[in-house]
Formats: sequence, structure tokens, C-alpha cells
Amino acid sequence: MAALRVNIIANYLGQFWMVAMGLLFLPWYVRILGMEAFGLVGLMLTFQGVLQLFDFGIGGTANRELSRRAHDAVLADSTRDMLRSSEITIWLLAAFIALGVWICSGWMAGHWLHLKSIDSHQAGRAIAIMGLAIALLWPSTFYANCLSGLEKQPTLNLINVIFSTLRYAGVVPVLLWISPSIEAFLVWSALVGALQSLAMAFATWRNLPAGSRTSRWSYLELRNSRKFAGGLFAIGALALANSQLDRLALASLRPLEELGYYTLALSVASGLGRMVQPMFNALYPRFNRLVARNDEATLGELYHLSSQLLAVVIAAVAAILMVFARDVLWLWTGDADVAERATLPMVILVAGSALNGLVNIPYALQLAHGWTSLAAGLNAAALLIALPLSLWLVPHYGMAGAAMLWLLANLISVMVGVPLMHHRLLKGQAIRWALRDTTPPLLTGLCTALAMSVLLPSIERNLAGLTLLILASGTTLLSCVAVTPAVRALLWHRTTRFF
Repeated sequence: MAALRVNIIANYLGQFWMVAMGLLFLPWYVRILGMEAFGLVGLMLTFQGVLQLFDFGIGGTANRELSRRAHDAVLADSTRDMLRSSEITIWLLAAFIALGVWICSGWMAGHWLHLKSIDSHQAGRAIAIMGLAIALLWPSTFYANCLSGLEKQPTLNLINVIFSTLRYAGVVPVLLWISPSIEAFLVWSALVGALQSLAMAFATWRNLPAGSRTSRWSYLELRNSRKFAGGLFAIGALALANSQLDRLALASLRPLEELGYYTLALSVASGLGRMVQPMFNALYPRFNRLVARNDEATLGELYHLSSQLLAVVIAAVAAILMVFARDVLWLWTGDADVAERATLPMVILVAGSALNGLVNIPYALQLAHGWTSLAAGLNAAALLIALPLSLWLVPHYGMAGAAMLWLLANLISVMVGVPLMHHRLLKGQAIRWALRDTTPPLLTGLCTALAMSVLLPSIERNLAGLTLLILASGTTLLSCVAVTPAVRALLWHRTTRFF
């Protein structure tokens, strides 16, 4: 059994590297391409998120099935058949994605986007290339799910580090020496995406248990998992609608330039999500195994420990990003106007992302039990509320109004979803999750960050300013650890059977 500690560390190292690549190179893209062309990059990120829906839950199902089957040699052949059948379906769907975006590219450029400096023909070409780039990268998410289910996170993160470096750093020479255009940017993204998907496919098959025969297509494997996959599809569809509604509303109702500023704010806020995903990816396969063994005592212990660990990470990062939002943007971009315009939406987006991060451990517990209806229902309710609100918030409040849609969706998940879950799973432990696992580090982190903002001198864009921000971050993290019992025990005594 792979060590959970090794998987979590590997996940965090991989995420830190990818965040660093984005933080380092995104300002370069803005300078080289211009804010409106960078808005098309934001549109590509939105499309990537939306189109993840169209794997119809196949990736999440493969993750769950591999975590349950991979250690049973008797199931080796059926496991390989399941993967082959899912893989073929995923690549066919990727081809349809590329075709669909290409067909719609002219209409989107000419009738949907509010363009100023980019003409509609250039935007149409860029969107067509964008569809190819998205389609070639898209299968890599499926294979990432497979490697996560196999608990091969070190391998997965090594691949991610290599290709995120190629994607972020490798495109700069292309833009500087070949063509400083959005088309060149997207062609490079397509090439790197194709290579990443192929590398992950190779790693997945190499880590599967050996079978007694050649793997083959099996409709039965797909049919047997359709209920769980359908539930994941519903959750994915509704969750993505909630997460992308802000950007789609901005693109439709406001100038494209605002989407560029919003994308910068979102790039920082999404870094918080990258702090959450490593924990989820490592814990979800372990939850699956404990549920399969019906070991509720161990599952409950791991649930609360992981909730506290994740709350500490979220609290420390979110508090700094919210309290020092303008300073972070100024240090990153070097543009006072950009920092000023993106500060408020970034604060709201970070608050929403913090709430979203907190429900990841409860969500993993639900999926491990095969329970998808709760998350789907919560996302449906949030979407029904947010859709009409978007028509008022975005036109009147612009980027801040769009960010409020994300915050609202996650408030519903925390305030309604977690108590409902604990009526069925780990009954009666909702209060412990709220008052012991999550609230103390959240409040402590925010108070510490506010105190540091008052005590520290003004942060300038130099080494001293960066040092002050690191000092504030370290102090905030230590304060969050100090009020979280399980994390203190883990760090000070190193006594836990899970890590």
C-alpha cells in the first residue's frame, strides 16, 4: 500500500510548482499579448473547465474503480478492460470537442465576444485553434484520475511538473522569437497538451496490474458503472455551471478587457484550489478502500484529521490572499492599475474558494460511499439562485458582482450540504467538523493576518516587501497550527497510523 504521506507530499510539490509557473509567467503573457488577447486565454481556461463536463463521469468512475480493484490480481483482466473501454470513449469525445469548437468559432468571434483591438477573423482563428488545444489536453485529466486511483501520485506529479514547465516557460521563446500572437500561444498549447496526454496514458498502462490476455472493449464495464458515472456527470455539470457562470456572464455582459483583469484575480484565487486538490487526490482512494472494508472507525478518524489539516492550509493561504490582496497583485504584476482593479474581485473569489476547499473532504466521503445526489442537488439549488442574480449583479457591479456568484454557490455547500451529509454519514459529527476541525483555524488565520497588516510597514515591490509578506504568511500559518489539536499532534509528536 502506497504511503499516504508520500502521496500528499508529492501532490503538494507538484501543485506548488504549477502555481509558481503560473505566477511567474502570466504577467509576461499580458505584456506580450495585451489584455484583450489575454482575455482569450481566460476564455480558453473557461472552456477547459466547462468541457470537463463531457467526460460524463468516466474519469471519476475510473478513479474509484481502480482504487478498489488494482490490488486484487483476480480482477486484473476486468480492470484493464474497464480502462481500455473508458479510454476509447474519452478520445472519441475529445475529437467531438475539437470539431464542435471549430464549428462555433466564427459565431463566437463575430456575435458573442465584445472585441475592441482584435478583429473577428483573428479571434475566430484563435478560437478554432483553442478547440484543438483543449481537445488534445483533455484526455490527460482522465489519465490523471487513473493514476490517482492507482495511488501513483509521485508519477502523476512528475509528469505535471515537466509539462507545466513546457507549457508556461516554453511558450515565452515562441512569443518572443517566432510570433507574439495569440495564435502562436495556442498552437504551442496544443502541442504540449498532446504530449502530456500521451505521457500520462503510457504511465497509466505501465502501472496497471498485468493481465492474462490483451485488454479489450467491454460495453458491460461501462454499463455497470453508469449509475455512479451519471451521478458524477450531474455533479460535474452543475458544479461547472456554478464555477463558470461568473466568467461566462462577464464575457457576455461586459467588455472583454474586464475578463482579462478578472482572469488575473482568478489565477491567484485558483491557487487556493491547488492547495486543496493534493489532499483530496490522496485521500479519496484511501476513503474508497476504508468504505469497501466497512471500517467506519478508521474512516471517521481519518476524516477529522484530514479536515483539520486542510482547514489549516486553507485558512493560512486564504487569510493572506484576502488581507494582502492588493499587495500580492502589486508584487506579482508590477502594475498599480491592474492591482487596484483586480483587488476586490480577488478578495471575493478567495473567500468563495476557501469555502469550496472546506467541503472537499466531506465530498470525498460522499463519493467513497457512492452518494452523488446530495452534491448534485446542492449545485442545482445554487445555480437556480445564481442564474437570475447574474443578470443583475454583473451589469451593475461588474467583476465584483461576478465574483459574488462563486461565493454564493459555496456558501450553500457549507451551510446546507455538510449538515445534511452528517445526517447520513458519520452521524452526529457535523458540529465537531464545524467547531473543532474548521472554524478555529479560519478565525485565527484571519485575525492574525489582519493584525500583521496593521503591525507591518507598507509592502513595496522589492525584496524587503516580499520578505514582509513571507513573514506574515509564516506567522499566520503557525497561528492556525497552534489552534488545531490534531495538526499539533501530527507535527510535534509525529504519531499517526495514517501518515
